[in-house]
Amino acid sequence: MKTKVKWYNDPQMVGTLLLFWPPVGIYGLYKSETIKPKWKIVAYGTLALVCMLLATFFLI
Repeated sequence: MKTKVKWYNDPQMVGTLLLFWPPVGIYGLYKSETIKPKWKIVAYGTLALVCMLLATFFLI
């Protein structure tokens, strides 16, 4: 019998959710035990950069 893998431990699922449903993707990125910390930092940094660029674009 196979053990079920949690959805947040599937890197492909988390990446897809980050693109199409970011709040759930960020939660999955936070909870994931299989995604390496280096890639978590890269993903969080990219999300922060995108948020800052969007904020400056809409405030100008």
